[in-house]
Amino acid sequence: MSIKLHILFFLSVFILHCCSSDYTENLGGDYFFRGEGGLLNDILCRKPNGGVIPATVLDYDYDNEFIIAKQKPKLPQDPLYEKEYIYKNGCDKVYYWLIIKSDNFVLVPFDFEEFKLFRNKYKVSDNLILE
Repeated sequence: MSIKLHILFFLSVFILHCCSSDYTENLGGDYFFRGEGGLLNDILCRKPNGGVIPATVLDYDYDNEFIIAKQKPKLPQDPLYEKEYIYKNGCDKVYYWLIIKSDNFVLVPFDFEEFKLFRNKYKVSDNLILE
């Protein structure tokens, strides 16, 4: 009986760790996605002044030139971000972001229509998709 309890305990700990562990993904150009158990999902840059997309990133896609992301702001914004972003439609809306990796340039939060305009302006590939 004791062995079964030990096995059950270790399986429980293993499953809990797998479901709540932190996750990072290299997005190229010194950018990376950071997911911390669903509580803090953002996109950061290792370079100073590289720009960030603050929490909470809902979806993202990237290629060699660009990162696109869909975000619902978490307010008040965490003090770890150096820049305070203005969300013109409030924090209950979804916003869209565009990063030009070669310039370390982050275009600030857009509504969907603005995002489509800038996506066309910078010729972002149709292969980059947000759900």
